[in-house]
Amino acid sequence: MNHASDETTREAARGGRNVEAGFTLIEALCAIVILVFGLMAITNLLLVAASSNTVGNQATAATTEAVQQMAILKATPFINLVAGGSVTACNAPNWCTTATIPGVGAIETRWQVTAIDPQSFFIRVRSEGRGALTGARSRAEFTAIRACTDTAINCPVAGPPIVP
Repeated sequence: MNHASDETTREAARGGRNVEAGFTLIEALCAIVILVFGLMAITNLLLVAASSNTVGNQATAATTEAVQQMAILKATPFINLVAGGSVTACNAPNWCTTATIPGVGAIETRWQVTAIDPQSFFIRVRSEGRGALTGARSRAEFTAIRACTDTAINCPVAGPPIVP
C-alpha cells in the first residue's frame, strides 16, 4: 500500500484541500479580537495603577506637610498662639501654605486654632494635594490640644470655658 497515493485520494475526496493546512480567516479574526480585549484590560490596569501611584505620592507628601505644620504649632509658645483659621478654606495667608514638591505637585496645608478656655487650644491641621485626581483622596488631617497650666511661664489663669 502506497502512503502517498492514499493521501492524494483523501485530498481529492475532500474537494482538493487539506483540512490541517492552516488558520481560516474566521480563526484569525477571533484570535485578534481576543488579543485586543486582553490588551485593553492591561492598558486599563496600567492607567489605574499610575493614578493610584500619583494619589499615594500626594497622600504621603500631604502627611509630611501636615506633620511639619503641626510640629511648628506645637513648638510655638503658648502665649503666642492666636485663635483663628479654617481647615476648609484658606481665608488668610497666616493660616495656610502651599508647597510645591518636585515629582508630586502642589500640597495645600491649612490650620485652625480654637480656644477651648483661656488655658487650652484645640489645633487642627489639614493638608491635601491640589489636582484633578486628588483632593480628598490625598488628605491628611491631624488634631492636638495645647494646654498651659504653669503660671510661672505666663500661662493665663483658668477661667470659664469660652463659648464661640
